[in-house]
Amino acid sequence: MKWTTKLKSNPNFTWEMVLLICIYGAYAALNICRTTVVISSPAMLDDPELGLNKTMWGAILGWGTAGTVIGKLTTGILADRFGGRRVFLGSIGLCMLATGIFGVISKVFFFSIAFFIAMLAKSAGWPCMANLIRNWFSKNWRGRIWGILASSSMSSSLFTSLLMGSLLLVVSWRWVVASSLPITGILFIILFFYLKQSPTDVGLRELPSIDGDDGGDNPKKSHHLDDATLGEALTNFIKNSRFWLICLSIMCLTILMTFQNFLPIYLKEIFHLSPGKAGIASSTFALGSMFSVVIGGFIFDKLTKKKRVFTLGGMMILATGCIVILIFLPKSNAQENSTLWVALSVITIYALLVAPCYLIPMSVFSIDFGGKYCGVLVGIIDATGYLASMVFEFLGGTILDKTDGWQQFLYIMLNISIIGTISLILFLFIDHRSLNNNETYKHKM
Repeated sequence: MKWTTKLKSNPNFTWEMVLLICIYGAYAALNICRTTVVISSPAMLDDPELGLNKTMWGAILGWGTAGTVIGKLTTGILADRFGGRRVFLGSIGLCMLATGIFGVISKVFFFSIAFFIAMLAKSAGWPCMANLIRNWFSKNWRGRIWGILASSSMSSSLFTSLLMGSLLLVVSWRWVVASSLPITGILFIILFFYLKQSPTDVGLRELPSIDGDDGGDNPKKSHHLDDATLGEALTNFIKNSRFWLICLSIMCLTILMTFQNFLPIYLKEIFHLSPGKAGIASSTFALGSMFSVVIGGFIFDKLTKKKRVFTLGGMMILATGCIVILIFLPKSNAQENSTLWVALSVITIYALLVAPCYLIPMSVFSIDFGGKYCGVLVGIIDATGYLASMVFEFLGGTILDKTDGWQQFLYIMLNISIIGTISLILFLFIDHRSLNNNETYKHKM
């Protein structure tokens, strides 16, 4: 059956596609605000009125991540209790307000507060997505749905990097920040009318709650946390070794993804680009990760848990190799222009490899294992990652102001990548073993 025919004849499929587009747009709205601030960073460092250095910029990023950590620990509970739709819309409004304030102030202290609030609001995106995906989409679609939605962050980053980087060539960073607000506002208005909490809101049947942690394609039993209290669910999470391993791997992977926050400054200083050109060039990170998470989501659903160990583990090993290339690239004898193109190619490949490992396993595990507490679980896991990222941003900004700072920065990333690779492989291996244990138990029954 063709897609157009299915859209006309199947209301369930039609509304699933509408919700997919709405959730995609909602997360893009939040990410446009964040990316605009990051793209403006080289111009902010060049603005004599501000007097910023890289240590101060690292502190601004760090306080923003602190807001993300607090948000991850609270918005998951809010999304599960009040619904992903309400929390999503509230977070977009708050993020717009904080971003607008960021564009008119001039002191580091107030930059930090505004970015803290903006990132606290943005942190609601992932728990809200988990809540809505659980209500709208069946288990055997969740990997590809997460892959598509995860690309929202990357596509909006790509769009914002190209647009705002181009604007930086002709206007000040304050006008660039201001330009993000009408774009986000239009998305907010559309979402208010079309983003729905559950199928029952449009007269459709609600999806049954099923236990998706047994690895079956069509599980028949109710979820093991359906009758659990929040305290019992948290205890269940803490007792599971997969929870601790995914937290450790996400801590490392979040830091590896945080490189994009420093990327415009890296390209400006290492390759002597203007702030606008550095912003445009940084879009290579979003370009690589955008395509990989979409493709990765579809592939993830098709892979057995055993094959995921080798596939994702191999991707992390290759990503670690990309960092090694970036470390030694400035020392090569190649011409500066060719070195820039090599660096951009390596950054694109690096993002392509890291993004699916960062976004998809944690998201699918949270919905399958967390059940009705998936928003809480994904929020906790994400919070551990952002807590590590916060420490790295404070430390990274300080390191970058030292002699040979970028080399030291990249060596730290290399060690973190090695730890992240090992922990992710262990998580995937134990996740595979848990499936075998469940199947053995069923045969004994």
